Amino acid sequence: MKTKDVAISGIMIALVFVLTFAIKVPVPFTRGYVHLGDSMIFISAILFGRRVGALAGGLGSALADLVGGYAYWAIPTLIIKSVMGALVGWVSDSYRNKYSGKKELTIFLSSIGIWLAFSLTLSLFLKNLIANLATSPLTNNLMNELGYESIEELENFLLNARGLINIILLAIPIAIILISLFLRGKGSTLFRLGNLMGSMIAGLWMVIGYFFAGRIIVGNWVMPIFEVPWNVLQFTVGILVAYIVLFGLQKTKLFENSQK
Repeated sequence: MKTKDVAISGIMIALVFVLTFAIKVPVPFTRGYVHLGDSMIFISAILFGRRVGALAGGLGSALADLVGGYAYWAIPTLIIKSVMGALVGWVSDSYRNKYSGKKELTIFLSSIGIWLAFSLTLSLFLKNLIANLATSPLTNNLMNELGYESIEELENFLLNARGLINIILLAIPIAIILISLFLRGKGSTLFRLGNLMGSMIAGLWMVIGYFFAGRIIVGNWVMPIFEVPWNVLQFTVGILVAYIVLFGLQKTKLFENSQK
């Protein structure tokens, strides 16, 4: 990497660290937390490409885990957030180098297919769990973790959780499509549908990555599911904050230079 790239990477690593470490909300289900650091990962990758995005996302987030008392998440975070930053940067780089309607359609259809497959799999998993609560070996563990005294209470909770997760997973791509349609006339590939959908899929990678990491840390497949809405909310807010900042930077030299 050039000296300039090393300096930029260092600054973005620090910004990801600060926004991850300074404002965080603990999630008791998986002993993790949600934060605003994702917004800086998106900004890093979109402005400076996949290498800076990967470095800023992986190192900045992992350092926040180490310093913030979540050291057991540091290695999964390093891997998950590095890939997340690289994915955002890869899509952004492809738009920066050459835009085409075919490329945008391919990214859009692929993103929708992956998102729907994940949403359907998660919904069916919860449906099957609810239908077999009486015989599931996870029932007692769930009741102890969640503080319920009867299967009926647990069943009502899971039904509500499944409905909420389904609504959130349906609303996110619809919102992104509407945002893209509203902003695509602003004269920048930044707000192209494929670019936004690429950011969404990078966020979905984070959700899936932390789901499997949570499975290892917590010891079952169910508890990490309840972190899914929080992680979806986290990367969605991250996208919104990032694009608001980038929208404001559009007329500056920083944005112009990064798009060359």
